[in-house]
Amino acid sequence: MTKISRSSNIENAEPHWIEWLTGLVSAALVIVLITWIGKDALMDKDSSPDLEAAVVRTEQRSTGYQVLFEMSNKASATAADVTVRGELQDGKAIIESVETVLAYVPGRSKTRGGLIFENNPAGKTVVVKASAYNEP
Repeated sequence: MTKISRSSNIENAEPHWIEWLTGLVSAALVIVLITWIGKDALMDKDSSPDLEAAVVRTEQRSTGYQVLFEMSNKASATAADVTVRGELQDGKAIIESVETVLAYVPGRSKTRGGLIFENNPAGKTVVVKASAYNEP
């Protein structure tokens, strides 16, 4: 025969102070996140991407010289199909020009890519910039 316990269940007791503390901290985090997302949604005025490229390093490869770059987007708007143009210049003369396309550069983020030149960029100026993009 099964015995039925007549003692009180632990769930019927008053909550432990740790439960109250956990609930308060969780509620505070939820309020902070909702406020942060709401402020960003209401106050964000970026209507177009703000793209800026910087050369990271140059490496010699079997097919030429690879120039690694980092594209940053300082605005909150995302750019898609970003055309990146690289020029190898000696003074004001353009020696070589190459292009690549980045699939997308999210808002407030960075992405990396590479351009491959046939001529050695040592002693020359390498200019890398975004020349076009689409809105996703």
